Amino acid sequence: MLFICVINFHLMAQADSCKSSLSGKVLDEHDKTVLEFATVYILELNRGALTDSAGNYKISNVCDGNYTIRVSHIGCENIEEKILIKGKTIKNFYPEHHTELLKDVEVTAARPLEQTTQTKTNVTDEKINQSKGQSLGDALKSVTGVNSLNTGNSISKPVIHGMHSNRILVLNNGIRQEGQQWGVEHAPEVDPFIANKLSVIKGANSIRYGSDAIAGVILVEAKPLRDSAGIGGELNLVGMSNGRAGTASAYVEGNLNKLNALSWRLQGTLKQGGNISAPDYILVNTGLKEYNFSYALGWKKKNYGAEIFYSQFNTTFGIFSASHIGNLTDLNRAFNSPVPLETGPFTYHIGRPFQHTEHELLKLKSFIKTGDKGKLSITYARQYNLRYEYDKHGPLNDSLEALNKPELKYEITTHTGDIIWEHNRVKNFTGSIGLSGITQANTYEGRALIPNFQNYGGGLFFIERWKKNKFEIEGGIRYDYKWLQVFKYQYIGNATYELISPIHKFGNFTGNVGFIYKSDSVLNVSLNIGTAWRAPSVNELYSNGLHHGAAALEFGDKTLQSERTNNAILTVHYNPGKRLNIEVSPYIHYINNFIYRQPASTPMLTIRGAFPAFYYKQTNAVLNGCDLYFKYKLTKSLDITQKASVLRAWNQTENDWLITMPSDKYETELTHRFNNRNKINSAYISASFLYVTKQGRVPANSDFAPPPPAYYTVNLHASCNIYVRKQNIEVGVSVFNLLNESYRDYLDRFRYFTDAMGRNIALRIKIPFNIKSGLPP
Repeated sequence: MLFICVINFHLMAQADSCKSSLSGKVLDEHDKTVLEFATVYILELNRGALTDSAGNYKISNVCDGNYTIRVSHIGCENIEEKILIKGKTIKNFYPEHHTELLKDVEVTAARPLEQTTQTKTNVTDEKINQSKGQSLGDALKSVTGVNSLNTGNSISKPVIHGMHSNRILVLNNGIRQEGQQWGVEHAPEVDPFIANKLSVIKGANSIRYGSDAIAGVILVEAKPLRDSAGIGGELNLVGMSNGRAGTASAYVEGNLNKLNALSWRLQGTLKQGGNISAPDYILVNTGLKEYNFSYALGWKKKNYGAEIFYSQFNTTFGIFSASHIGNLTDLNRAFNSPVPLETGPFTYHIGRPFQHTEHELLKLKSFIKTGDKGKLSITYARQYNLRYEYDKHGPLNDSLEALNKPELKYEITTHTGDIIWEHNRVKNFTGSIGLSGITQANTYEGRALIPNFQNYGGGLFFIERWKKNKFEIEGGIRYDYKWLQVFKYQYIGNATYELISPIHKFGNFTGNVGFIYKSDSVLNVSLNIGTAWRAPSVNELYSNGLHHGAAALEFGDKTLQSERTNNAILTVHYNPGKRLNIEVSPYIHYINNFIYRQPASTPMLTIRGAFPAFYYKQTNAVLNGCDLYFKYKLTKSLDITQKASVLRAWNQTENDWLITMPSDKYETELTHRFNNRNKINSAYISASFLYVTKQGRVPANSDFAPPPPAYYTVNLHASCNIYVRKQNIEVGVSVFNLLNESYRDYLDRFRYFTDAMGRNIALRIKIPFNIKSGLPP
């Protein structure tokens, strides 16, 4: 259906004129006073309107469809929001406005808490839509400098400038995601359909969010709760050819006309897929099942407000059977075989080995305006993470096998709290001060990979920002303290074990300073220099045995010390007009005591089979590279976009390259956008060409298999909004790996055993709906 609408696009007659309209008021968020001369602009149509003396605006003669609305007013932070325009649509906007009288009359606005001098990239709505039905890691790969560490196709972990896992913080709805994220095959337990906005902050961002964020922060932001009366929602349906996967996700939200301060939302997702296919064979036991849900309730008044958010993520996925080998001979044969040693037919059945994961998040947040001085926010969150891991072979005892218990069970409960006060502008200064705390308890049953542990931590930070004319300077300092106690049995001889409970204490300072220079609307230059640290995680200290999901043996080192990074990121953004957009961002990280996984010289044989073995080591390292983004409008309807990510990672202690670092990546995309016609709008078709080089910068003979050769893939995307029987429907199709290319990616943990996924065709349908507008006729 989509290709028909694209091919015949210019043949459609304009039977009816576009007669819908968007109107409403623009009011100050604090006291609801009218804002005169505010601009309300429809980005897709390059049309807008100014508010009058009563704060009213109206944009007429608009075709029905989804549009991005930008609201701007002097002294206010811009607002961007997706709106469904259908008939006479009424929408009020509430930008945050602050006015202060200084020596000269100067109108200013409160800044968000995050550090503005750092490199932040938003995933566009188009890229979010194209990735629907895939994982969070896949959705983030459109950002330059971001890769993914994969364990097959169902597990994808974000990698920023060569760093991953505990070096990256994932903020899910404002809460740092805490689970078993230490594992290379433990992907973030986040439903991507919750996200209305995805952003990546590159570089050490530990001042605001705490230690660990030495590589960057990923922001998963939900759509703001509805602020106008009525009930509405959205339905998303996704089907994929590879794995014959299907996903359904929907939300419904509302706001009460007679109780406008109260808003709510319910959301849920169901997903199932079977065995995926490489170009030449089916990957056995690679199916998955997933069901997630969330709810939110908010109460917001002029000077205070509160909200509650709860989400649950549940998934069961198979571990590729051919990655679990019975003996060393077969393991070496698998390393050298172009085809997995185990293949089979398509099925939805998930057998051993597999994992099951559950993650709960409860968030309570409130704020109160502290007069004209600022705002105080208090946030509490509880997270519970449960993980079952099942080996390929169950117990030999029939009665035990009938119980089908996992060989490994983890439970971790995390409590976090934050108190933050943000002060409004004082002369040219704005800033914030905050206190955060965390407590964790982890237990396991079954085979011991990591021990039971308790973890406590706390931090105090201060951020201040100075801005005047074309210059902005920002600095911050933070102190964090961490206390870790583990509980494990230690062999003392004569078949005797004793319980030991060693304690590790870590504490240090983090500092950051950033500069922004805006010569005009064309050139923007920012420089961020920071120092941050990260304590070793429990798996790096105490791993001891088979990590079945990674199909590897891992061994920690309890003597590991904290990492310390000193980094700098320079970002130059050049945008001379509507046709050209360039961003260049070189960076460098000097990391003392960098922790990495070093492959053993040979695989190891256990009673569970033969597996690659890895040891956690420490070194001094330098990671430097550059991210490049270039976009040029060739014609009114045709764009070309080019992206490049280059990284060089050097092991200073060994005077050699660092292992497990991303290859250089280059991507070119051509996009043609069609003019809006009658009942079809926002239509486009694009083709992207991705080239990934061979990772030749690795130590000689340092891995069980050599890095795979370079590869390229071609992807196609197309989408349009169709107006059917007074209902706007967005239809999209994507073809990933169009040429069905056989390849292996260096950062895929299963590259030892199999090619990556072959061609995959995805069909997406999005249906927004309004059950009750709650607005006067």
